[in-house]
Amino acid sequence: MRRWIMQCVIASGLAALVAIGGLSSCSDSVDQTETGTLRAILVDTPTPLADVDSLTVVFEKVLVHRSSGAEPSDAGWFVILPDTLPVEARTFDLLELVNGVFAALGEVELETGRYTQIRIMLESATLYVNGAPQNLSIPSGAQTGIKLVGGFTIRPDEITEIAVDFDVARSLHENPPSSGNYILRPTIRLVQTTLSGTISGTVIPTGIGAVLYALNPANGDTAATTLADPVSGAYVLQAVLAGTYDVRAEAVGYQDSTRTGITVTAGADTPDVDFELAPSGN
Repeated sequence: MRRWIMQCVIASGLAALVAIGGLSSCSDSVDQTETGTLRAILVDTPTPLADVDSLTVVFEKVLVHRSSGAEPSDAGWFVILPDTLPVEARTFDLLELVNGVFAALGEVELETGRYTQIRIMLESATLYVNGAPQNLSIPSGAQTGIKLVGGFTIRPDEITEIAVDFDVARSLHENPPSSGNYILRPTIRLVQTTLSGTISGTVIPTGIGAVLYALNPANGDTAATTLADPVSGAYVLQAVLAGTYDVRAEAVGYQDSTRTGITVTAGADTPDVDFELAPSGN
């Protein structure tokens, strides 16, 4: 700033020597571009996965672009998670990122405006089932990356946070069944968390493997899902877009229970959506 001021003073002095009343236009050289901050976090949508101990992924890098049609070779990409970081900083155990636990992918300062694509380059993945490593292949994503299309807006001097929701249950497939050979076809959704909130509560009895669903009341589609903590029974449904939902609790050997008209407000938690499940008698 001092250097810029000095340049303006010198330029103004020279202008005055050339012509009385001459004015310097140093202000034209100031960068007037407005910027904001994009913060990306990684969460998992957990559902029961029989005997799966962990699914660890290593991201090569994570990028963002204004255009939904941009290819990796195109210009205009901004880096959220750089490949220059140590491997351990780019490694995430997805099964740990549940019920309010998340991993920070990174932050980047961007020009204000609309952005419509995030692309994740996967370096590797490791799967453990019953304590043993499994054969795991990734048919896509290593070369062109996992393309996530979903708009979000960067506003001046604000932090915009987006949740990269990696749905392990829908992404992991054993093919053929009981073969011990697994395929990872990543199913990921992108949610601007300033447009979303959370739903939290408890399920009793504890330790019954209860699964929670936030459902669109109009069509029954699942907006989010999670598992209740086996010890406390607490749960958090994350990255739920603002709106009204039905919340259902299920567990094997127990009757399903649904609470309707649960309202989610952007940037807030809807608490005390609690359940007490009764045995089904089967």
